[in-house]
Formats: sequence, C-alpha cells, structure tokens
Amino acid sequence: MRSVRVSHIVLTTEEVALVLLEHLKSFDDSQQMLKSFQKQAKKYSACGSRTKGGDLGFMEVHTSAPELYKAVMDAPVMEVRGPVKTKFGHHIFVITEEEGMGDTGIDGLTAPNLGGGTGTL
Repeated sequence: MRSVRVSHIVLTTEEVALVLLEHLKSFDDSQQMLKSFQKQAKKYSACGSRTKGGDLGFMEVHTSAPELYKAVMDAPVMEVRGPVKTKFGHHIFVITEEEGMGDTGIDGLTAPNLGGGTGTL
C-alpha cells in the first residue's frame, strides 16, 4: 500500500477525457504539465476539488471511487493517467506526491513495554 497525494479531473464523457489526457501527455516537463493540469481542472472538472486545481489530498483506502483508488495505486508519480470510469464520471489523474511509509511501532513489536512485566496477561 502507498501513501500518495492525488489530483484529478472528472469529466462527463470518455471522449473529452481522452482529448484532455492527450493534451496533458504532450508536455515534456512535469512541472509544466502539472500547471496545465491544475488550470484544466479549474476550468473543466465536475468535482468540487476543481477549486483546488483538482487536488484530492492523500488518497484514502476506503474511497467512494474504488476504481480510481486501484488505478492510482498502480500509477507512477507525476505521470498523468486515465481515464478511469467511476459512478462520478471519467477521471484523469496524476500523483503529485508520495510519502514513505514506515513502521510506527504502534503494533507493540517496537514500542516500549506497556504491560505489567514478564508473566502477566
């Protein structure tokens, strides 16, 4: 499992999504692509995240769009992907950030001994 920040654009038809996807894939520079992505999200997206350039924040496991979650988990950082069809429409997305996931020690294996000592339940 990955911890990734995602931006998306939701469109009503696959045809429009494919045209926009091809436009975004034409950029050689990822920062220029991301600027255009944010501009296109504000202009065309059917999602409320359009006001933030399509930024969804860090993707949750229990999202209301499991098809999008699955596609996001298989995608590389800063490569525009899609379209992914969900009940909300056709999504074009890009992973803008990935956080490393490490052991927090919460499982008790690396946390300090919290019990009453040896031999207690």
